[in-house]
Formats: sequence, C-alpha cells, structure tokens
Amino acid sequence: MAVIDYFTGTDTVHIATELRDGGEVVTPIWAVVVDGVPYVRSAYGPQSKWYRRVQRTGRAAFVDGSQRYPVTVENLDDEAVIEQVDEAYQTKYADQGSALRQVASPQVREYTMRVNVR
Repeated sequence: MAVIDYFTGTDTVHIATELRDGGEVVTPIWAVVVDGVPYVRSAYGPQSKWYRRVQRTGRAAFVDGSQRYPVTVENLDDEAVIEQVDEAYQTKYADQGSALRQVASPQVREYTMRVNVR
C-alpha cells in the first residue's frame, strides 16, 4: 500500500487538513507504522491546529509530491497499541532529542490516532 510506504520511508509526512471555509492547510508531522497500520500523534495535544481540524472533520489527506492519500482518522484508546506506537516513535526518531521526548511524553499519548486509508 503506497501510503504505508510513504509513512515508513519518510521521516516527516505532510498532512492536509480542511479549513472551515473549505480551504486546506498542509502541515509537516511525524508518523509511524505498527503492524502495517499507520498512526499519527499530536505532539502538542489539542493546541495543534491540524489536530483540531482532524478532530472536527475526521478526515485528512497525506501529500507526497503529486500523490494524495485520502484518509479517515480515529482516536485511539487501546493502551497496548499506544505503547507500541510509543516504541515505534522512539525507534524511528531516536536521534531527534527534545522533539522525540515531546511526541513520546505521557501528556500527549492520548492524542494518538489511527489512520485509515479510504
């Protein structure tokens, strides 16, 4: 699946989210894959504008050059999977210092989302 390749092969992915006026904003974020399923997490919790837009609409797209991958996004509340997502972030972004500590901190674990390819 192309979106999985994008997530695994790219450090920073680009998520396109919808503005209330119908416009779109593309934001660079980190993403991981666990057992073939892509996940994203808001490192700044509900303060992230892209996160608030995804929560409002339940959908987004990931943009890789001319490729677009439309997705739906659902909040994750499975502690075992969240732990696997933590480990995936720690492995993929091991050399990212304070940014990694932020995205893997206990305060933002609840802002983990499963990405479902449409």
